[in-house]
Amino acid sequence: MFNKKATIKVVLLGMNYLGIDYGEKRLGLAKADGETKIATPFKTILNSPSVLNDLADIVKTEVIEKIIVGVPISFDGKKNDFANIVIEFSEDLEARTGIPVATINEVFSSKMAADQPMAGQPRVGTIDESSAAIILQSFLDRTG
Repeated sequence: MFNKKATIKVVLLGMNYLGIDYGEKRLGLAKADGETKIATPFKTILNSPSVLNDLADIVKTEVIEKIIVGVPISFDGKKNDFANIVIEFSEDLEARTGIPVATINEVFSSKMAADQPMAGQPRVGTIDESSAAIILQSFLDRTG
């Protein structure tokens, strides 16, 4: 007989990651798991007043355990106004989700993504997702 109070345990092999390329209009998202450590483009969402709630829903649905956000920092280490906005967003996201958020320099990720569009995909949005994958893969490669 089935016990309705039985608990189902999910065993994850490694950590699930979400990479974010933050933009004024859109956020590109990428996913990776700790076992394969390969970042893949996931989706693009609009940067709207509900973006933190939208991301919290995604984090819960996708069982995300760490979030990586790309921050545009110049080669001389200086942060411009937009970088400060992204850092503040990262802090708000961590507070909203309760999930650790790390930041990584994302200089040139959008340029790299634009230079390698995915065949058959529309360019808008796809570049954002690809940029997020580049950001996330850079983090995974650096952290081993």
